[in-house]
Order: sequence, then structure tokens, then C-alpha cells
Amino acid sequence: MFRKDRSDEPIYWGLFGAGGMVVAIALPVIILATMGLTHSLTDTVMFGEIILSPLPSLVFISLMILCTWHALHRVYHTLHDLNVHVGTLHHLVIYGLAALISLAFIVCWAILVFKNIF
Repeated sequence: MFRKDRSDEPIYWGLFGAGGMVVAIALPVIILATMGLTHSLTDTVMFGEIILSPLPSLVFISLMILCTWHALHRVYHTLHDLNVHVGTLHHLVIYGLAALISLAFIVCWAILVFKNIF
């Protein structure tokens, strides 16, 4: 199924790196901002109002997708570190699960946004 001379591993490492950056830097700031722990001169916006707005909710869902890819890529390499032979089946299951979760996030986002718009 996979060619020996080419690997799709750089794609997963890229998503892993982006997800790690999101988990380490952006996600805590987003959580603090949406929970109202950072105050501005105006009233704090409630989380429900943020999640139902199209653009902020797209940013939030994108952050969750990157966190998912980061976590499942870490699981994949943890199996390797635990001397579990990670073959094609593990590759397909773990990255397929990441893709399915990402798709579920996108579908939920679309339902929320379009339900709120119409």
C-alpha cells in the first residue's frame, strides 16, 4: 500500500508540530479568554456567544483539530517507544481516527454555525 521510497511522515510531523504549538501557546490563551479570566474595558463575552459566531468558532475548531492530530501522533510514536511494532494497520487506525475526529469537529461546527445563521 505504501511505497518504500516515499513517506507521508513529514505531513504527520507537521501536524504534530502545529498541534504542539497550539497546545503549548495558543490553547491556554483561548481558554482564559473564553472563560472570562482576562478582563477588558468592556463586558466579558460569554463562551456560547463566541462559539456561535462563524469566525471565532472556526478558529476554535481549528485549534481542536490540531490538538487531536498532535495527541494521536504522540500515541503513534509512544507505541513505537513501547516496542509495539507499528505497522500499516496501526498507521491507518491512528491517523484514520484523527481524520474522523477532525471530520466530526468540522461537521459539528457547520451544524452550529448554519443553524445559528438560518
